[in-house]
Amino acid sequence: MADKAKKRVAIACQGGGSHGAFTWGVLDKILEDGRFEIEGLTGTSAGGMNAVAVAQGLAKGGNAEARATLKLFWDRVSESGKNSSLNNRGPIDKHMNNWTMYNSPGFVMFEFLSRMMSPYELNPMKTDPLRDVIKETFDFEFLRKQDVCKVFLCATHVFTGKLTVFKTEELKVECLLATACLPTIHSAVLVNGEYYWDGGFIGNPVMFPLVYDCETSDIILIQLNPTVRNKLPTSAREIGDRLNEITNNASVVREIRAMHLISELQDEGIIPPGRMKRVHLHLIEDEAVFQELGWGSKLNTEPEFFQHLFEKGRAAAADWIAENYENVGKKTTAPIRDHFTGKDWDMHLKHGSSVKRIDDKKKK
Repeated sequence: MADKAKKRVAIACQGGGSHGAFTWGVLDKILEDGRFEIEGLTGTSAGGMNAVAVAQGLAKGGNAEARATLKLFWDRVSESGKNSSLNNRGPIDKHMNNWTMYNSPGFVMFEFLSRMMSPYELNPMKTDPLRDVIKETFDFEFLRKQDVCKVFLCATHVFTGKLTVFKTEELKVECLLATACLPTIHSAVLVNGEYYWDGGFIGNPVMFPLVYDCETSDIILIQLNPTVRNKLPTSAREIGDRLNEITNNASVVREIRAMHLISELQDEGIIPPGRMKRVHLHLIEDEAVFQELGWGSKLNTEPEFFQHLFEKGRAAAADWIAENYENVGKKTTAPIRDHFTGKDWDMHLKHGSSVKRIDDKKKK
C-alpha cells in the first residue's frame, strides 16, 4: 500500500556506461530525502544496473538498503577495473585533468583494434568482469519474487532490431548483461534463446512501461546524454561523440514528444477526461557536467571519476527537489518545449489542433 505521506513516482534511468555514476548520485539523494515512494524504474545499460540496485535494496531494507546496494555495485565496478589499462587514464590524461582516456595507451590501442576486429575475435572467451559484479551484487531469485518495486530493462533484439523489455519477474544475470551489451565491445548476449545488444540503440530508456504498468502519473527522467551543444564538432572523435549522444537521446525524445502531444490534446478537450492517463514528466540533469566528457569517459572506472559524478548527481537532485517537490503530483516540471520539442514542434501541434477543430465544426 502506498504511503500517503510520500510522493509516489516512477523513475527512468538513461544509460551511459560510467556516466551512470551521476544517476547513482541522483538516486542516492532522492532516497536520502525520504519524501518519495518509488513505484517502478526503467533503465538501460548502467541505468538498468541502478534500477535493479534500487529495487533490490528497497525490497530488502527500504531506502537505507537501496543506497547501500547502489554504493556496493559502483564500488565493485571500480574495483573490477582498477588494474585494466582500458578503464583507467594514462599519465597524459591525468596531467591534463581529462576524465576521458583519449591519450591513454590502453584505450588508444583498444579503439584502433575495435575498428579492425570484432569482440568475437578480440575476446573469444567472452571474458566480462561485469558478469562477476552482477552475480556478486544482485539476488535474482529474490528480485523476481519481490513486489515492492517494479523494474523494466531495455535491450535491442539483434535479428529484428526491435525493442525488448525485461520485466521484474524475468530478471537474471543475462538480462542485465544484455541491456549493457555494446556490440563493439561485447559479444551478443543470449537470453532465452534470443540474442540481444544494448538497449540504448532503441530505448534509452523506454518510458511506456512506467505509463502502462505503474499507477503513478509522475515520471522522473534522469538524463545523461547532452541534448544541446553549442560547438560544432569538427574532428572525427568529436563527430563520433556527438552522433553517439544524438542516437542515444533519439528514442526518449520521441516518447516525450508523444506524451507532450497527448497532454496538449487533453488540455484542449480533444481527448476526454479519464480516457487516457495524464503523465507529469520531470527531468533531472546537468548538461554542463557532460559537455567536456567524450564517449571514452564512459569506460573510465576510476573511483575518483565515480565520486565526481556521484556528487554532481546529488547536487542536481537536491536542486531539483528544492525547486519542484511541491509540483510533483500536480503538473509537469520538465522544460519540454525548450529541451525536447522546440518552436517547430509547437507550431505543428497548433496546426494539428486547428485542423481537428475545423473538422469538428464541419461535422456539426
